[in-house]
Amino acid sequence: MDEYYDWEEEKPLTFDDLKRIVGKYFKIVKSYIEPGRGIPTFTIQPLEGIESPEHIKEWEKYELKRIFNELVDEVDKHEYFPFLRRKGTFPLLGAPKPISEPKSEELILRLLPKKKEEIKPKRVFNTNAILFIITLGTVMGAAIFMLTSDLYVTFFDTSSGYFFALILGYTLAILGIIGIHELGHIVACRRHKIKSSLPYFIPFFPPLGTMGAVIIQKSPPKNKDELFDVGLTGPFFGFIVTLFVSILGYVLTLAFSNAQIFSATGYSIEQLSGSQFPDPLLFNILDRFLLNPIPYNVYITAPGGSMVYLLHIIAFAGWIGCFVTGLNLFPIGQLDGGHVSRSLFGNKYYRFVSWIAFIAMLFINWLMAFLVLILSRFSFEHPGPLNDVSPLSTSRKLVSATFFIVLFLTVPMGSFWF
Repeated sequence: MDEYYDWEEEKPLTFDDLKRIVGKYFKIVKSYIEPGRGIPTFTIQPLEGIESPEHIKEWEKYELKRIFNELVDEVDKHEYFPFLRRKGTFPLLGAPKPISEPKSEELILRLLPKKKEEIKPKRVFNTNAILFIITLGTVMGAAIFMLTSDLYVTFFDTSSGYFFALILGYTLAILGIIGIHELGHIVACRRHKIKSSLPYFIPFFPPLGTMGAVIIQKSPPKNKDELFDVGLTGPFFGFIVTLFVSILGYVLTLAFSNAQIFSATGYSIEQLSGSQFPDPLLFNILDRFLLNPIPYNVYITAPGGSMVYLLHIIAFAGWIGCFVTGLNLFPIGQLDGGHVSRSLFGNKYYRFVSWIAFIAMLFINWLMAFLVLILSRFSFEHPGPLNDVSPLSTSRKLVSATFFIVLFLTVPMGSFWF
């Protein structure tokens, strides 16, 4: 959260000025400057004089979001971020914890000064563009790596024209999945007026070629609804493209008998080279609906039958889409799944869910668990939205079923063997 605010920033408004602004939106019960960091802090209540616990809960659920959003817009002009929490819950990364503040139902509003945006000199080379070009190269390299394996060379047309068509198709599929994923995040950020960067693509070694992409949020979500939208929209958009690419790849997949393979190569299918990867549940479903019998394929292990299906390279692009989507949806840290989980379970249960999910992943796929830990920067912490009091909307709670479905469909089950 430190990337959003600056403790030492010069404050253009006086404390009384800030108090007048807050007083336009809430009844101020108590106001003070927090010791240590000099943070303007207010204990607030509804202006309407609502007192019964039932009515206050209704106010927090419906009216508070609207009122708080209006406050955000006003203090934004003065370079402040308002953070709303219940007393005793102020999990800002890097923020000083108030001395002796027991948890209660009281609402505490803190105004933190924004960091000044640095005026950076114009660069000859754009970092986003450079990373995209490098990732383009590594993805094409991954395609070449697979297309030159024994099975592809033996059974697929590797003439120059078709060979380059396969490389192009694989590259477009991978970058399409990742690009649409990031576009989903950008659409959600623009819709909620959250400042964000363009995507930074992440190159990686073959046979993966990439580990996806990231965007950098330059302002925090205002409430749990926005946090949920930002977290889920990207993986959902990416999954739709992944599903299309996977089905297309399965349609293009070719079948051969064991005898054909032995006659052409002198080897059984088990003796031919090729990396083995665990199946996501989505691929198990596609195996049963689009292929019969269950295939043994080049890059994903499954039991053999009387016929052997050699998985098309476009289908493997779908596997990469599942891998990247499942990785991002894991409910840990500030990954996409972490955003969704934090908005669903709140600060109280979020860490518990993260630990349970991580331990489960250690048994399901230890390598993915390790990668999740790296991507979450070895932290299960999440600062939450500006307004951490108003609950997630009912419609989004219902939509959250999509989050769990896509997560279970895309996480590869079992260990990796290279």
